[in-house]
Amino acid sequence: MIHRLAEDHDFDAVFHLYMDERSNPYLTYDVMNEADFNEEYRSLLKTKTVFVVEVEQKVVATYRLIPKANRQAHIVYLGGFTIAPSLQGRGFGFRILEEIKRRVISDGKTRIELTVDVNNDRAVDLYKRAGFEIEGRIKKSYRLASTGSYYDEFLMGYTLNV
Repeated sequence: MIHRLAEDHDFDAVFHLYMDERSNPYLTYDVMNEADFNEEYRSLLKTKTVFVVEVEQKVVATYRLIPKANRQAHIVYLGGFTIAPSLQGRGFGFRILEEIKRRVISDGKTRIELTVDVNNDRAVDLYKRAGFEIEGRIKKSYRLASTGSYYDEFLMGYTLNV
């Protein structure tokens, strides 16, 4: 598995990962067409926080590592983590999280935070297996356009042993 910063030519793969009907309800963006997502993607690339994971030269996952600043400069926020549906439940998520931990340590960070929908049992279980702990519940954390409803998320954290 190769982890690297996302590039322009990764657009199609990232678009399909984000817009997958099973994953999309749990990700940052509501379902949108390619042109609209392209604008978002171009903005995200400028932040240098979007990563892709390749297996056999094919993008199979994406995530963001967003560093915090000032008094929280030791923390990185993990967001937008999704894996190709064909690879879910096969250990890829756990292996990707282990590599993320190594990367974060090498960047001098000591903590990873993330939020996850309280009803996304598979993701919550994955994060717990990887050592993350539920540290709180954020009520009405986000709203899905498709349902018009608000959803709660867990705040989860992992303190790195450095």
